[in-house]
Amino acid sequence: MILRSVMKHIKDQNWFAVLLDFLIVVIGVFIGIQVSNWNQEVAGKKQAIVLLSRLHKDVSNDIKLLDTEIEYQKVVRQYAMTAVDALNGVNEVNDEQFVIGAYQASQVNGIWANRATYDEMLSTGQFNLIKDEGLKSMIFGYFAVDNANLPFMTRVAPYREYIRGHMPVLIQDAIKAQCGDVVLKVAHSFSAALPKTCDLDVHDEVISQTAQSLRSLPDMLYNLQFQIAVNDTKVFNFHNTKSESMKLLQAIERHLP
Repeated sequence: MILRSVMKHIKDQNWFAVLLDFLIVVIGVFIGIQVSNWNQEVAGKKQAIVLLSRLHKDVSNDIKLLDTEIEYQKVVRQYAMTAVDALNGVNEVNDEQFVIGAYQASQVNGIWANRATYDEMLSTGQFNLIKDEGLKSMIFGYFAVDNANLPFMTRVAPYREYIRGHMPVLIQDAIKAQCGDVVLKVAHSFSAALPKTCDLDVHDEVISQTAQSLRSLPDMLYNLQFQIAVNDTKVFNFHNTKSESMKLLQAIERHLP
C-alpha cells in the first residue's frame, strides 16, 4: 500500500506527500530494527542468566567434590600416621593396626572438574552474552586449567605401588572387603569415603608375619613419609581451589536475580 501511495503522489507531483511517505517508511524500518534489537537483548539477558545459573551449579558441584576429597585424604593421613607411629615405636600401635594403616595410607580417590557449561559457552560463542568483564575474567581464570589433570592435584606417590607389591594379597583382599571405599553419590556423580576405623577378620599369626615383613622392608618409613608429603600438597591445593571456587560462586550470585 505504501508503494502504491508513493507512486500516486509522484504521479500527482505531490512532493510533500512523497516526503511524508518516505519518512513513514524510514521511521517504520527504524522502529522495526529497534524492536528486533530490544528483543535480541532481552533474549540474550535471559540466556545469560540460564548460563550463569548452570555455571553456579557446576562450581557448587566442584566444591562438593573437593570437600569429599579433602575428607577422604584426612582419613588416609590418619591411617598413614598410625603406620608411622608403629615404625617409630610410639603410641603402642599393635600389628593389626599397623598393617591396616600401612595399606590404607596408599588409598587414592579421583577428582574431576565440572566443565560442561563452560565448554559449551566457548564452543557456541555464548560467552559474549555475559556483559560484565570482571565476571568474565574470573570465569576464564577459574576454568583456564582442568584441575582433574593437574599433576599437583592428582599425583600418586611411589608408595602405593611399593606397599601393594610387598603386602600379601590375602591381607589386601581382607582390607578391601572389610574396610574398603564406601561409594558416595556426589554432585550427580559419585565419589568415595574411607571408613575411619577398621578391624580385620584375619588370623593373628598372618597379621604378625605381615607386620614383621613390612617392618623389615628397606626405606619403608621413607616411602611412607613421602606419601604423606605428596598427599599433604594435594590437600593444600584442594583448599586453595575451593577458596577460588567460593569466590567465583559469590561473584556469579551477584549477577543472578
